[in-house]
Amino acid sequence: MSNDSPADPRPITEARLLAMINASGDSFWETDVDRRFVHISDNMCRMMGYPREQLRGRSVLEFMTPEYGAEVVRQAQARASEDMPLAHVGPIRHEGEFFRQDGARIWIETVSVPVFDDDGRHIGYFGITREATERKRAELALVAANRQLEVQLRRIQELHEQMREHAIRDDLTGLHNRRHFVAVAEQELERARSHGASLALVMVDIDHFKDVNDTHGHPTGDVALKAFGAMLGAATQPGDLACRLGGEEFCVLLVGTGHEAAVSRAEGWRSTLAQMVIPVDGTALRLTASFGVATFPEHAGTLVELMKVADTRMYSAKDLGRDRVVGDGVA
Repeated sequence: MSNDSPADPRPITEARLLAMINASGDSFWETDVDRRFVHISDNMCRMMGYPREQLRGRSVLEFMTPEYGAEVVRQAQARASEDMPLAHVGPIRHEGEFFRQDGARIWIETVSVPVFDDDGRHIGYFGITREATERKRAELALVAANRQLEVQLRRIQELHEQMREHAIRDDLTGLHNRRHFVAVAEQELERARSHGASLALVMVDIDHFKDVNDTHGHPTGDVALKAFGAMLGAATQPGDLACRLGGEEFCVLLVGTGHEAAVSRAEGWRSTLAQMVIPVDGTALRLTASFGVATFPEHAGTLVELMKVADTRMYSAKDLGRDRVVGDGVA
């Protein structure tokens, strides 16, 4: 009994191979080493919109967008070997845009390999190409939609941040409002208590502010409040919390600051304000303020007590003639 396999009654001929490739729906092509078309399948011709005779002998790079052609060459050069500098040594996959004969641009995806003759000489490239326009358009549309969504999300975040800032800021001066001050101060006081740290509070009240409103009008008073708030905000440091409690009354929480340092800083604010000139409708307006300073844990153990001590010292500054800082006398 013979072990020889029976002869294949239907050997794979070149014609049959081409027919099968064409039937697959994909397009195939072969080029020489300069990437000029040598063989082009029927599907490739239909996809590009050219008759075969108008493609043969022309470089495949001619039909690619400049960006796509440069990427194909870059990939091939990156994978070339010393023995074959003109050929990539294995399959490479790439996608990009082709120009059809009618001027339309289509997306394609391709797998290409180098072709060698029987002596191992590099003679060109073989590739299988599939149109990917619809897929790519869907991908690009998804990318564009995601980018638009990111833009919208950033805008929403910005609006939320603006709303948050609006909720914790005084509309007139831009300093923090009383509600935010109390919430943060309570947290900082508890943190100072846990770590055995100092925390100072400076209460401020603008002197004779009722006279400013009565003499110059409330719009001028608003300008004065804005100017004072801007000065106080600019003079505070990271970690400080400057607040407008209401009317002409302000306060500053100084985290990690001892009593002497807090009194010194309050004196600096007092001096700066006394030297300020606020131009309002041709009037050179000048302001002074009275300051009271209290420190945790030396003078009080709770925020309410700390504010009470600092407030009492502030009014002591007014009783002593205004335009001054009081940091002792009440504990």
